Amino acid sequence: MYSGTEIRDLLISTVVLGVIFSLSDLTLVNLVSSLFVVGFAFLLHEIAHRETARKFGARAVYRVWPSGLLMAIILGIVSWGSGMGVILFAAPGAVHISPVRVARWKARHTSLQNEEYGIISLAGPLVNLGLSTLFLFLNSLYPSGLLVMGAVINIYIAFFNLLPVPPFDGFKVMRWCRKTWLITFITALVGLTGIWLL
Repeated sequence: MYSGTEIRDLLISTVVLGVIFSLSDLTLVNLVSSLFVVGFAFLLHEIAHRETARKFGARAVYRVWPSGLLMAIILGIVSWGSGMGVILFAAPGAVHISPVRVARWKARHTSLQNEEYGIISLAGPLVNLGLSTLFLFLNSLYPSGLLVMGAVINIYIAFFNLLPVPPFDGFKVMRWCRKTWLITFITALVGLTGIWLL
């Protein structure tokens, strides 16, 4: 179940990211399209983290990161206003994982290993890589600006989150398995480069 606070934080993060992604073409149609596509990409990314963590027996709750939100807004507006295009900082919040599982009558401690944290962290970017591939495939059958937007946004979110610096997913994946991180990071980088060259 999602608490009211968690739903609120997810909605705030989605709206902020949706507006920032639409700054390069700030029309009502593009804004609505961006909110829809970003909502889909971002929510499934965070849900993947959340549900994977819960499968390992941990508590997992999404929380907005006020500093990340502010940085995303400032960087998006400043870069857009400077005429250099929109620079996106896609980290408005994160799923907070606690190795404590609360049962009906008691709490028990669940110890998560580096491998489990790595798998939890990898789940979100993998969802975005899959969605980007799906959108590109669908676009090859039914060309659509919305499908292209979906592919671009998903590959960007995957690439950004796979950067190997804390607190991003890439750092946790690399700490667990450098080979797995390298394969997924290169996949995202190639995908991002390929999409921008289309």
